[in-house]
Amino acid sequence: MRRLRALLATGVLVALVALALSSCGGGASGAGSSGGEHHQQAKARPLPEGKKPLPPGEYHSEEFKPAFSFHVGKDWQTPDAHLKELPERLIIESTEEEKGDTLLIFRNPPEAYDPQKHKWVKVNSYEDILSWFQHNPYLKTSNPEPVTVGGVKGVQLETAVAKDSPEDAVKSFRYSDGFVASIDPGPPAGRTIILDMKGEAVSIAVGFPRAQKVVDSVKWEGA
Repeated sequence: MRRLRALLATGVLVALVALALSSCGGGASGAGSSGGEHHQQAKARPLPEGKKPLPPGEYHSEEFKPAFSFHVGKDWQTPDAHLKELPERLIIESTEEEKGDTLLIFRNPPEAYDPQKHKWVKVNSYEDILSWFQHNPYLKTSNPEPVTVGGVKGVQLETAVAKDSPEDAVKSFRYSDGFVASIDPGPPAGRTIILDMKGEAVSIAVGFPRAQKVVDSVKWEGA
């Protein structure tokens, strides 16, 4: 009987130890998973509101559609409050450039200005945006070249205001907050990337060389 009780006690002890180890292992695994998710969330941050410096690191869109993340190095900031992030616009600004544009603009604009009809027109697709750039009489554009951003294919072209344009700046897009954007004249010519997002379009205004590093880091959600 003593031997039987000893065996039973040993068996119970082994079972308890195994259960404890299993619980610890499960807890560690769960903590690791949760920690991984927390790390991913901490890694990509939302953009601050108003004109504020951006510490180097990864950021993600909150309003812009389709959602994406990107990485910035030194000398970047968010723009003034009137250029805040919208579902169709996200802008960051270089603090380093001394000449030319300092804005990197991701856009999915609802309307573009037609200078021939003198009115705002809907631009709902990749073809609409590309056609607007190519056929605007006040813009001079290069031939489209194939490009890929974050696994999404599209084209890129250089754009400049034509010398015979009757306006110093060519009206381009109007956003849902009423802000009207324009393309300014003068060298260097700006570079525009137009991506085909399953029929819809995202265009990216890349006005200066170091902005390309940010574009190269783009990751589209679900892509």
